Amino acid sequence: MDSKWRVRQSQQVVKDRWIDLRAETCETPQGQKIAPYYVLSYPDWVNIVAITEDQHLVLTRQYRHAAGRTFLELPGGAVEDLDKDLEVAARRELLEETGYTAPHFNLVATRFPNPALQTNRLHTFLALGAVRITSPNLDTGEEGMTVELKSLVGDLEWIVTGLLEQALHVSSLHTALMTAGYLTIVPNSSSR
Repeated sequence: MDSKWRVRQSQQVVKDRWIDLRAETCETPQGQKIAPYYVLSYPDWVNIVAITEDQHLVLTRQYRHAAGRTFLELPGGAVEDLDKDLEVAARRELLEETGYTAPHFNLVATRFPNPALQTNRLHTFLALGAVRITSPNLDTGEEGMTVELKSLVGDLEWIVTGLLEQALHVSSLHTALMTAGYLTIVPNSSSR
């Protein structure tokens, strides 16, 4: 069964360097009209789970205006037109925001942040052996961003107790730490 909606009309609502919003008139395979249906187009994003040789996670702390407060997050940002590929974008974002780089960046996941409304994807990179080689080079709006290191040795309870509050960052962190062997999935015996 074809489940794809047909777009009967599309109108640009607003488009600038920050947002690309269109209102569409859609028709479902069953003939139902849905209008307006709003779609946000963003460039793809990258998140980087950077781990130093002494097993510290490289994080940023920055103000997020929509929530009106500061969050601890993974380094990352938008893939830019000048980035020749996703790894270049990940390397650039990590270096700009933290001053860190790593010898190898491994793509560990690609996910849709919100496929009901957004067109973009989030690409999560694991960067092992991260080292600081320079000072951060922050973009406008990132003033006040700081770099923090969190130990991955010992109790990792902070991973599940909400140290990171941004859902996409939590998902990226869990995936990368499982890939790197810091976390394992324990089967639930009650589900048998």
